[in-house]
Amino acid sequence: MAQGVLPFKYETEKTTTGMTSLAGLPIYLDLARVIGLSQSIEKHLKICKGGQSWTDSQIVLSLVLLNLAGGDCVDDIKILEADDGFCEVLKKAELHGLRRKARRALLRR
Repeated sequence: MAQGVLPFKYETEKTTTGMTSLAGLPIYLDLARVIGLSQSIEKHLKICKGGQSWTDSQIVLSLVLLNLAGGDCVDDIKILEADDGFCEVLKKAELHGLRRKARRALLRR
């Protein structure tokens, strides 16, 4: 990597450790859970019916997080998907508090 005039150097990491550069986004996941955003979305939006696609809550929340992460268009969702650490945090947050049957149903989707 080209080095600048600052007194430090960048080093590329040789292994993947699950670290994320989107560390500020989980705070918004907590906020969404506290205000009941997912429940409100599921109550008021009835677009995705059946069990074949993403839920309404997943779609809206991913667009909100994309906007917070600085995405310019929907195709920038690949930025979020490429971040293994953030994907793991998002998966854990999505499954938190669900009963076993609901978790399994969501994972099968």
